[in-house]
Amino acid sequence: LPFFWDEAGFYVPAAYDLVHSHTLIARTTLDTGHPPLSAAYLALWFTISGWKPAVARVAMLLLAAFALTNVFVLARRLVGIGVAVATTVATAVYPIFFVQSSLTHADLMAAAFTLWGIRLYIEGRVWPAQLAFCLAVLSKETAVITPLAFALWEIFQHSNSGRSRIQRAGRPA
Repeated sequence: LPFFWDEAGFYVPAAYDLVHSHTLIARTTLDTGHPPLSAAYLALWFTISGWKPAVARVAMLLLAAFALTNVFVLARRLVGIGVAVATTVATAVYPIFFVQSSLTHADLMAAAFTLWGIRLYIEGRVWPAQLAFCLAVLSKETAVITPLAFALWEIFQHSNSGRSRIQRAGRPA
């Protein structure tokens, strides 16, 4: 097979099982317990365009472009266009991102949706951010860390603002 590591061992066979057996749990390979969104994304592209390695590569490159778009928009919103361009280029040529951008692993999809969720959260669009974070977790289970960090941040911010209101009212904290 022209696939590497987990591509041949799990993600491509899981996509095959989804299309041919209509099951989210892989049957032709060992079940690793990964969420099904990555396999479903590949299955969609394989069904539309055929079972070729180039189809998988292009599908993943589209996700990489989506991730880089969110890097650019997030950096532009926070610091400006010059830094946004530099950050996007640096991310694109970073060896780990560069290599993962064409492999059919769940990491790229989780990163793309996580970056989308972070951008939406920074923009104050909470419900769309939550949707993006849900899609990230459906891509790879470890993506749950980012929304948990934002939830803790919100709780911390809320508890601090409550204390400051009590102190301003003249009551002991």
